[in-house]
Amino acid sequence: MRSIVAGLLCICLVSCKQSKQVYVKAYFDFDSLVATQQARLLSVRATVIKKTTLNNQAEEATFIPDSLTWTKEFEVFRQLDVINKPGFKDTYKITDNEKDSRSNLLIRRYESTLANAPVPRVTFYYQDEFSRLHKLEASFREENTLFKTERKLMLEFDDAAGSHLLSQYRLTGVQKMVLGDSLRYSVEATVVPGVF
Repeated sequence: MRSIVAGLLCICLVSCKQSKQVYVKAYFDFDSLVATQQARLLSVRATVIKKTTLNNQAEEATFIPDSLTWTKEFEVFRQLDVINKPGFKDTYKITDNEKDSRSNLLIRRYESTLANAPVPRVTFYYQDEFSRLHKLEASFREENTLFKTERKLMLEFDDAAGSHLLSQYRLTGVQKMVLGDSLRYSVEATVVPGVF
């Protein structure tokens, strides 16, 4: 009897353990892009010049992020990886090799066919081949019973010295609370490798 109870207890404990969900990245590996950039930016001791605006109140800061700070800075961009979850497989229309009318770059677009997708669209601007990514723009939205959030995200890269390195990032958005006012915010940051 004791062994049965112990066995059931072990089964319950094992079944309660949260497992990390692993899935094939159907569209684009945002986690890998962010992790690679984080490692490169740490290695060059990049400085961030950041302007944050919250309901028209602006604040500027200049700092050299450590690993934890970069993780926090990039968290919102990691959320784009939701498009790779199995539930969104085959729900994005992909167009590629489109010429950008404002530059010499090519465009790849992922546009959701679902009306309520958390990431309605992602646009990549690249030079000649997709591995030479110059800019990423995306929309992100989240809605629940307490609030509704819409964000526009942008990452821009510089190919200086043969190293593909983040040079700017931007986030603009609005959050509407139930029975509350809208909160408008923006973050604009320039990343400078090892200057200060």
